[in-house]
Amino acid sequence: MPQPGVSARLSAMRSLIPTPVLLLALAPLFTACSLPFFSGDDRPDAPVAAAPADATEMAGTAPGADADGNVPPPPEAASDGLLGETLAGLGGTAPGNWVMTGLVSETQQGRVETASGGSLDVELRPSGAAPTAGSTISVQAMQALGLPLGQLATLRVYTE
Repeated sequence: MPQPGVSARLSAMRSLIPTPVLLLALAPLFTACSLPFFSGDDRPDAPVAAAPADATEMAGTAPGADADGNVPPPPEAASDGLLGETLAGLGGTAPGNWVMTGLVSETQQGRVETASGGSLDVELRPSGAAPTAGSTISVQAMQALGLPLGQLATLRVYTE
């Protein structure tokens, strides 16, 4: 037996649900059309504050640089080789296990440790930023350490 068409189904539904009940059920949807978020006029009336003067003046400087654009030198390694802690996020897709950080001024071999105790030998690359600025870490290194690619990780950085 052939299936009834769409119009036959609609007329069957109309006979089950009286028109006043259907209109009453749809009334909240029609009233929502008059709310401001549908009109396109949902911008706040408050003016947007301009960036502080010092932020615009320093826009071209390295992260962590002072007002003159000078970046402080990297710290000296402790007796155990610890350079410091850094907050690292996903860097580029260049192959290898590397961390680009302001904790070093030249490329060298090192090691990083995660808060959960994971450890990995990496190539430490200078970022040109201040030692207090964040770092970036390669995809391979993040995966080897078992870190989620979309999150920041606190790393302890050691020199060899």
